Amino acid sequence: MQPSDLQFIELEKLKLPLINQFYKRVYKKGLASKDEAVFILKDKEVICCAKLKTLDEQLLLTGVACDPKHRGKGYASLLINKILLVQTQSIYCFPYAHLQSFYSQLGFVLVDSQTVPEIIGKKHYSYSKNKKLLLMVYCSKRDNND
Repeated sequence: MQPSDLQFIELEKLKLPLINQFYKRVYKKGLASKDEAVFILKDKEVICCAKLKTLDEQLLLTGVACDPKHRGKGYASLLINKILLVQTQSIYCFPYAHLQSFYSQLGFVLVDSQTVPEIIGKKHYSYSKNKKLLLMVYCSKRDNND
């Protein structure tokens, strides 16, 4: 399967139960909610998905998950790159340390919690209480030109 054969879709809210079945099968932690934008890459079935949560006016990338039979083929990178292309503002994420190089290759950079909007800093602190998570941001080129 070629990446050009895949569909990139922002999922309609009424299809969230279908993506939540995918999450239960491949990611265990994540469920999509109506207050998030959900993006998928699919052919006949969902290959990978990711969510953008809006916190005040900030975007947080969460729930990046790929079907195990499609891992290691670059599909998660493709999905995230497509999401980054359609956004006009910075996007934050809180990856595990072992994923730093993956996100760095996509253009995300490490940032200090003292330099980010308060809502992002608080959410990172909350998420990081029980696990070590990085704080990274992708600065949209269009965001910088405003």
